[in-house]
Amino acid sequence: MVELTNGRKDGFMKKAGIMIILLLTAGLLGCGNAADMETAGGKNGNTEATAAETADSGGSTGKVHVEFLQGKPESVDAYEKVINLFEQENPDIDVEQVNLPDTYTVLTTRLSSEEYPDLFNHFPLRPDFEVLAQSGQILELTGDDYLNHVNPSILEMSKTEEGKIYALPLTINTMGVYLNKELLDAYGLPIPETYEELIALLEKTADKEDGKFLFACKDTWTLWQMMDRLLGQLYMNSGNDFAADFAAIGSGEKRAEDIPEIVRAAQQMLELFSFSQEDPFGTSFPQMCDDFANGRGIAFFQGTWAYPNIKKVNPDLEFLFIPMPAEEGQKSYLSMNIDIGLCIPEGSKNIDGAKEFLEFISAPENAQVFNDADGSMSCITGVKNTISEFEDAYQMIDRGDVYEMMSNMWPVNYNTTLMDYISAMLLNEDLEGYLKDVNMITPDFYK
Repeated sequence: MVELTNGRKDGFMKKAGIMIILLLTAGLLGCGNAADMETAGGKNGNTEATAAETADSGGSTGKVHVEFLQGKPESVDAYEKVINLFEQENPDIDVEQVNLPDTYTVLTTRLSSEEYPDLFNHFPLRPDFEVLAQSGQILELTGDDYLNHVNPSILEMSKTEEGKIYALPLTINTMGVYLNKELLDAYGLPIPETYEELIALLEKTADKEDGKFLFACKDTWTLWQMMDRLLGQLYMNSGNDFAADFAAIGSGEKRAEDIPEIVRAAQQMLELFSFSQEDPFGTSFPQMCDDFANGRGIAFFQGTWAYPNIKKVNPDLEFLFIPMPAEEGQKSYLSMNIDIGLCIPEGSKNIDGAKEFLEFISAPENAQVFNDADGSMSCITGVKNTISEFEDAYQMIDRGDVYEMMSNMWPVNYNTTLMDYISAMLLNEDLEGYLKDVNMITPDFYK
């Protein structure tokens, strides 16, 4: 077993250890072994008005109407495949998938105004989810039979400190570098194994229109995710304490410029950004995926959830997914996180119908349908993960070269605050200003 050496608070260490155990379980993720963004809508539309107006129990149709509010536009098609199968087997239940540009803002508003959807997706390991669960607005699922479909270690990891379960874990994600293999071959370039080799590759393609490292600065959530993973890799190699360092900045005991990992992660991001396309601040996440799929960039950094976007635009594209290469003398790691947790609001009018859907989508044969379309790594026992582009990731998982994403240790909303300052750093090419911004904003979250 791989031991995570950077000191973490007790709850995180417990979950990180479980993460390593579950990812070393050969039947889970080994290569096929059994055992707020742009709008993309489901079949019944995707406007906010639709979301609010259809939250009833079926009206004149005579069917139970289950409204599913979900915030991952890249998963719309995968959900629709499962929803169609579910409705064929359950003709008395109609599931409406609603996906909005600002789903989680809408969710917060609707929960506070008691205009509940019947299902929603969230991220069970994030601190804002824990706050939501403790508020009493999510239905406790502990003991429900369909949870037996979930890999036991993942299920354990998703529990609150009190041992309760508030979400059905459906998928795990990781992040890395997507590389256009066709362009690598055309330019005679090898797959980079170190950070220095990645920079050397980008230097060789810098003057080529299709040789850019793509950014999606229009969607600033992509920026904090990238910073988080750059920090994670550096902290995994240094063995220093991520949580303690940010808490020390919050208390005034340390300054960002005195912490090597924070400085180096920002330097790496600025260096990669220097190879970006012409208009990174006008590029959204979907557009970035489209540009890559159409050969207008040689590489970009994103999660496994970008896979279906690429395949939908250009199913024949030859591309690779590799971990962010570590610097020479260091080791590359994959960050892992529970990406989709399906939840039922305490105030849902159709709890039985919602639970029927959770039972259905967690059955291995149906979870396989979702997994094949979505490209994520399944939490459901018996689902095979066989996407060839993720072969390197599967091997790293089998070796245990993984860690739970470190931003889970940040206070609630720190990431969404930080992302605006990361954006400013890139826009102004200002490392010193960014470090000052970190010193300025962090104490507000550690009071």
